[in-house]
Amino acid sequence: MKFLKKLYFYLRAIPKTLLFNFYYLPLNQALKLPLIVSHRVKIERLSGKIELVGQIRTGKIRIGFGKVQIADPARSRALWAVSPQGCITFHPKVKLGTGTKLDIRGHLEIGEGANFTGEATIVCNHKIQFGRNCLVSWQTLFMDTDQHSIVDQHHQRLNPDQPIQIGNDVWICAKSTILKGVTIGNNSIVSANANVTWAFPESDLILGGNPAKPISSLEGKKFVH
Repeated sequence: MKFLKKLYFYLRAIPKTLLFNFYYLPLNQALKLPLIVSHRVKIERLSGKIELVGQIRTGKIRIGFGKVQIADPARSRALWAVSPQGCITFHPKVKLGTGTKLDIRGHLEIGEGANFTGEATIVCNHKIQFGRNCLVSWQTLFMDTDQHSIVDQHHQRLNPDQPIQIGNDVWICAKSTILKGVTIGNNSIVSANANVTWAFPESDLILGGNPAKPISSLEGKKFVH
C-alpha cells in the first residue's frame, strides 16, 4: 500500500517535473530530470533561472514532497514564485518539503544535503545562502529584506536589503525566524521560536530567545540528521 501511494504521487508529479526541467535547464541536463516537482507545488511565477552545481543525476532535487506533523499534506501546498531577476543555485541532494514557499527576486543558494522538512518560507530579494547538510524545520522564516523601504528626507533608503548566510551543518528549529544581515556559523543550532537579528559567525553555538543570543556551546559535539 505504501509503495502504491508513493507511486501515485510520483506519477502525478510528471507534468510539473517535465515543465521545470525543460523550462529551466539546458537540454542535456533536463533530459536527466534532476528536479522532481510535486503536483502540490503552486506556480505563482515561473521565471528567473536555476543553476545546478555538481554531478547531474535524476531526482537529486525534490520539491514539495513529504509531510510534517503539523500540516495536512493534501492541503499544504508549496509555493514557487521566482521573478525574472531571481536565481536559485542547487547543490546535490536538496529536499524542499511540503508547504515550502519561495519568493525569490535575488540569489538563493542551497548547499548539498540540505533538508527543508516543510512549511518553511524564504523571501529573498538580495542573497540567501545555506551551507552543506542544513536541517530546516517547519514554519521557519528567512527574510533578507524588510519588504517596505524607509527613506529619510533626502530620499535615501535607511533599511537596505542585507544577505543571510547559514553555515554548514546548521539546524534551524521550528518556528524560528532569520532576518536580514544574519550570519550563522558552522555546526550551530537555532532553537525553536528564536528570532535571529544579528550575525553570529562563530561555530558550535546554540542560539535562542528573542532577540536570539548564544545560550550554550556545541564544541566537540555534532548533530546528525
